[in-house]
Amino acid sequence: MKYILEIYEPDSADDVLKTFESDSPFASMSKGDILSPIFDGSEIPMKVQKIKNIEHIIWEASGETSHKICVFTEGVDGTRELRLA
Repeated sequence: MKYILEIYEPDSADDVLKTFESDSPFASMSKGDILSPIFDGSEIPMKVQKIKNIEHIIWEASGETSHKICVFTEGVDGTRELRLA
């Protein structure tokens, strides 16, 4: 099985911020979880995002099953307070 994780730009259902692919399932995520994305080797995380919704898409093509998780987010302020809430 092929696993795909798409993280969308904050407050967008159309613009993908980053796509990851794996042969193993991704860890479980839930609405309300916070993300601190770090891409392209940067040591400084982008603005913290909160998961607004998650969509699972499963399909089969050419004998291979794929599972895509679409993570829709919103940008949030008050990172420290959010982590301790």
